[in-house]
Amino acid sequence: MDEESSSSFWLSKILKSKKKEGVIEQKITEDAYRDLRALLIRAKPDIVGDKIILRLPSGTVELTRDKLRVVADKKEHAEKILRNLHHYSMPPGLWPAYGLSYSIKKGSLLKTRS
Repeated sequence: MDEESSSSFWLSKILKSKKKEGVIEQKITEDAYRDLRALLIRAKPDIVGDKIILRLPSGTVELTRDKLRVVADKKEHAEKILRNLHHYSMPPGLWPAYGLSYSIKKGSLLKTRS
């Protein structure tokens, strides 16, 4: 009985230890490349040759002339990063409609005395 529980324990351990990385790749046009490049450059990414690499806490965005690649630890995180890239490429006036906000800390503009 100990042997049976031991083998099932190791089997579950082996199967759970495999991480499924979420990778999304999209072929892009020259216009999309220019727009995405302008957006990513504002975040101060690493530039290696013709490749722009933006490292985020939950994943990595890689941009080349013909392809956008989002790599995250889960597919859901990769989809969220891609969705945010799309929304942040729109004019800031539309951001609140998507539940996004400006990256300004609360209270950093006005200092109040109490």
